[in-house]
Amino acid sequence: MAHTNVALIGFMGAGKSTIGRGLAARLEKSFVETDVLVEQRAGMTVADIFALQSEERFREIESEVVEQAAQMRDCVISCGGGVVLRHENVAALRASSIVVFLDVTPRAVIQRLRPGSRVRPLLDTDDQETRVRELMEQRLPAYCAAADITVQTDGLTVEQILQTTEERLKQL
Repeated sequence: MAHTNVALIGFMGAGKSTIGRGLAARLEKSFVETDVLVEQRAGMTVADIFALQSEERFREIESEVVEQAAQMRDCVISCGGGVVLRHENVAALRASSIVVFLDVTPRAVIQRLRPGSRVRPLLDTDDQETRVRELMEQRLPAYCAAADITVQTDGLTVEQILQTTEERLKQL
């Protein structure tokens, strides 16, 4: 299958949804968000899946929707932050997509997420900064291994990130 999709990976708060919408408009592709597909399939929010079922159940549904999204054509796919934790997700995305890692520092993530936010189940802790750093450290090797392109996002506007990403895609 040709690489007609662009898949955006990266940590929560990296800007995958915002950049994904903008990139889809610029490239005249459909926009797909895996967390939205998970919520539609489960009939509940991501936070509720974590609370009422488990993170493992969330990851199972996520793998199903990533496989579904990867089979679409001409899409920009915004992936959940932990999508790289399962090899089958990365394989499915790489088969149909150019994978773009939106890299962000822990400091930027913490600034972007609302203080005390409980919307992100994995950050439902009193010490969000430490948790962000731990998760990012664990996931960084997987993000790097999965990515065809890495775009540093810190200190850049949405427009600058879009321009950089589009330029990097044209170079492939």
